[in-house]
Amino acid sequence: MRLVTADGDQRVVHAEPGQSVVEAAKQAGIILPSLCGKGTCGTCVGRVEAGSYDMRPFEDDALGGKQDAVLLCCTEPTSDLDVALPFDSTKLVEQAPNRREAGIVSIERLTPHIVKLTLQLEPDDELGSAAEFEAGQYMQIEVPGRGELRAYSMSNVSNWDGTLEFLIHIREGGLFSTYLDTQAREDDILNLVGPQGTFGLVENGMRPRWFVGGGCGLAPLLSMLRRMAEWGDPQESRLILGVNTAADMFGAAEIGEVLDQLPELQVTTAVWRPEAGLQPADERFECVAGSSVDVLTAALAQIDDPELVPDIYVCGPPGMVTALEEATAAAGVDPELVHSERIAAN
Repeated sequence: MRLVTADGDQRVVHAEPGQSVVEAAKQAGIILPSLCGKGTCGTCVGRVEAGSYDMRPFEDDALGGKQDAVLLCCTEPTSDLDVALPFDSTKLVEQAPNRREAGIVSIERLTPHIVKLTLQLEPDDELGSAAEFEAGQYMQIEVPGRGELRAYSMSNVSNWDGTLEFLIHIREGGLFSTYLDTQAREDDILNLVGPQGTFGLVENGMRPRWFVGGGCGLAPLLSMLRRMAEWGDPQESRLILGVNTAADMFGAAEIGEVLDQLPELQVTTAVWRPEAGLQPADERFECVAGSSVDVLTAALAQIDDPELVPDIYVCGPPGMVTALEEATAAAGVDPELVHSERIAAN
């Protein structure tokens, strides 16, 4: 297989019968972005430009409506392949992710279904004590007693203290979230693999940056906004957070801290099933009835200068991300300006 990055860099790897593109690349020492490994999250989307292959079962939503795309974790070559990767060579990882241990500092319930998990990395002889990662990346966390990994994006930024923060949806039957909800205790030690992932800020001059999230899709977006605040990035920015009901609204304190540093940031919470008298959690927020798709579509319709079309960062459940990608396409936004990541159920 010939793997070709967006900037034309090439790697040739060999696949054994029954291996996926992701598995064959890993065997060759190349780690391609892949969250779920089973065709549900869309992180490993790519394009086969030549050759034949079989597809393992996958969820259609994970492709985000891209007719010429494949999920590389589900693509099994049956001939030589040319595979186009949707990122440049700087995102190509050619060594295994680090393995770390971290202790649970706190588990804070933000809503009936969302918790903020704070971890403290254990000192490492080679890697030190710092938490080093790019805003938007994720860690895989091992489910205690099960040996299986689940991926979650950090909501904080790289720091010398070794602190990692995650926003996690407690899902019925979810392996890690069930552990977190029923068994986890402060000072428990967890095994981590990472950081990993290519979802992150793109340097595109002074082009505005809009962030659209659903539920815990806020986590990597919050990390990017915090990074912008930390670095004093001057781009005009906007955050649209979609929730189902007013009871699902969360993150006001964290977003408020960003607003203290980025006062020009526009924040809108879109409530899909509103109750009477919607009240924003912070007087600086706008709170509206409807979906994040509605809010984004209306905002894009107000842009009359192509130079003001923003880079749009989208993260949330697969169906929501697909709907947002379709909305940007319908508005005529260049697909190169839309950066998305789907959250897999954990």
